[in-house]
Amino acid sequence: MHLPLKKSAAAITRIEIVVMVAAVAALLSLVVVGIIRAKGRARTVCCNCNLKQIGLAFRVWEDDHGTNFPMRVSITNGGAMEKISTGQVFSSFQVASNELSTPRILVCPEDAARMPAQSWSSNFNDQAVSYFLSLDASETNPEMFLSGDRNLAMNGSALGRGVHQFTTNQVFGWTKGFHKGRGNIAFADGSVQMLSSASLLSALTNSGVATNRFVIP
Repeated sequence: MHLPLKKSAAAITRIEIVVMVAAVAALLSLVVVGIIRAKGRARTVCCNCNLKQIGLAFRVWEDDHGTNFPMRVSITNGGAMEKISTGQVFSSFQVASNELSTPRILVCPEDAARMPAQSWSSNFNDQAVSYFLSLDASETNPEMFLSGDRNLAMNGSALGRGVHQFTTNQVFGWTKGFHKGRGNIAFADGSVQMLSSASLLSALTNSGVATNRFVIP
């Protein structure tokens, strides 16, 4: 003989399901908020921490080397000019390592294709660097680009590793690889700004030089 189910037991089961669904929805919302906040922190770290330290370190370094950044000082005088001219970016950071706290600051938190090096000598190469460097940056021209996120684009196409030359009449911008299609620029005067593609092109036009040469790791 089968006894009928009590209505109270069925009601409790439905309530439990509703509670479980609500709990899962709450957890998912927390995860989404966490991801959004993490991306926001990544942009802040890139701009206010990493590139700020790079700008400060390079300015300290150039004070001791004839007012030139590492990219414009020969290897024989402690710089990395010959190496960066071939497309090697990490050497310029390596010669300024005494002024930089750790190689970890050279990787943007949103750059999944780059891994921080453990030290300045162990596994430190361009795969441990997220930021480009300008071959021609000079403190005497404070509006020139010094460094910035490597997700640069020309005519809508992402730029790969190596030396790239830009003029003010070219379509210059960011890819959507990270920072939601925006990017950070460290200027020769030590300031750092997050820029849209339109603002990036405007800043390049106002850099004070007709041609800019950037080296992307």
